[in-house]
This record gives sequence, structure tokens and C-alpha cells, in this order.
Amino acid sequence: MRAKTTVSMVLLALGLVVGLQACGSDSKSSDKATAANGATVEAYDFRFEPKVLTAKAGEKVTLTFKNEGKAEHNFSASSPSVDTDAEAGKTVSVSFTPDQAGTIQFFCKYHKSRGMTGTLNVSA
Repeated sequence: MRAKTTVSMVLLALGLVVGLQACGSDSKSSDKATAANGATVEAYDFRFEPKVLTAKAGEKVTLTFKNEGKAEHNFSASSPSVDTDAEAGKTVSVSFTPDQAGTIQFFCKYHKSRGMTGTLNVSA
């Protein structure tokens, strides 16, 4: 009986450690906002890293779009109009100027339906 209790306690402790590690923060979390100008946005199969960018209205944004995935990916936005492809393993430069404050969704036009989207928060 004592051995069962000891084993149960060890398993419980291991479960807590694993659970706490899973809840820990990742220093490269895609939920943290990153300044868009000069940033590198990486495309994976099928997500962007980072997922949240910030910019100022009226200021030109130039970022590096790096395709780390196995499929061709795209960096698109409807307003301002942006549409840039990058083949697997390739890196391209993307430039645009948001004209007003607000929230703009960026996406991969090939994989938007699979949730490959991000957010550009534009301040005044």
C-alpha cells in the first residue's frame, strides 16, 4: 500500500511539472505585438510568426517576409493592397503604407481558409 501511495505522489508531481511547463510563456510568442517596420515575418505551414504587428498610419512599412514552410506562401492585405509571394525557403521584401489607424488583417491568400492570418494594429 505504501509503495502505491509513493508512486501516485511521484506521478502527481510529474503531472504538475509538465502542466506548469505547458502553461509557461514562450519568449517568441506570436501573440506579442512586433513593430512592423524592419521586422521579419516568417511563414510556416500554416501560420505566421509573429501574428501581431504594429505600425503608424502614413508611415511606410518595410518588412522581410521569410518562407520557412514547405509550400509557397503569400503575404497579403486588402487595405492597403499588398500581395507578395515567396516560394518555400525564399525571402522577399514587402513594403506598404497604411493610410489610417485601425486593425488590418494580413493573410496568406493560399492558406487563409486554414487560419493563416495575422493582425496589423495601426495607430494614428
